[in-house]
Amino acid sequence: MYIVKLKFSNNIFDMTKSLKGRLPVKKDPRSLKLSSYLKQEQINLPKQWNWDEAIGKDEWGVMYNNQAANCTIATAGHFIMAWTASNGKLFKPSDEAIIHTYMAMTGYDPKTGKNDTGLNSLDVLKYWRKYFIHGHKIFAFADIDWKKHEEVKQAIYLFGGCFAGLNLPKNCEDQHRWELPATGAKGDFKVGSWGGHAMYISGYNENGLKAVTWGKEKWMSWEYWNTYCDESYAVLSDSFINDNRNPAGIDIKALRDAITSLKNT
Repeated sequence: MYIVKLKFSNNIFDMTKSLKGRLPVKKDPRSLKLSSYLKQEQINLPKQWNWDEAIGKDEWGVMYNNQAANCTIATAGHFIMAWTASNGKLFKPSDEAIIHTYMAMTGYDPKTGKNDTGLNSLDVLKYWRKYFIHGHKIFAFADIDWKKHEEVKQAIYLFGGCFAGLNLPKNCEDQHRWELPATGAKGDFKVGSWGGHAMYISGYNENGLKAVTWGKEKWMSWEYWNTYCDESYAVLSDSFINDNRNPAGIDIKALRDAITSLKNT
């Protein structure tokens, strides 16, 4: 096995350069839609929810995303942490496991930086459905209509978070909380003026969403989400749910049957 010796710089970001981690949205007409598997009866959601309470705010880790454009894989790592913590035994994937996955998908060379291309979310989720990331694999993912806040909250509450892609503005690193100014998405707030980025969404309340990105917890307003998000997914794993512990409100059997028909895609 190729052993990656990781070296970290002190500066995570160079704001003069474009962010290149998450590539533009890729669509597949065969992708499952979460709304098709939500049961018709009302799901009683709490007004606010967070899956990160069992994880210290400094425990998340950057997962090599200060060195490579692997935000999509780091997002998977943060999912694994939240899922396992919610079941009582936190597991943190190693940086080596995260970067090995990125290497397998892109040909990235951590010694030279060659092939640090970034990835699109769909390809990462399809890969994760077939292969383990440090012992953890998903059995399905489904598109969320990110414009429908109730559906986003359902995905977070029922599946332990959601996988989100945003086109971030240049000034986002300067904000303690991500909010859109009164002047709107102009100048340094222009949509995508810094670049595409993937992140784990761990919680919500009436004012917005809580994200985990670059090893930090960050709140964003719903208006910010509406402006910069362009994709979101529910991600299902036996690390969080199984046939003996189904979340209320989801037709797991119908979902698994649909997955079986797509198992070779």
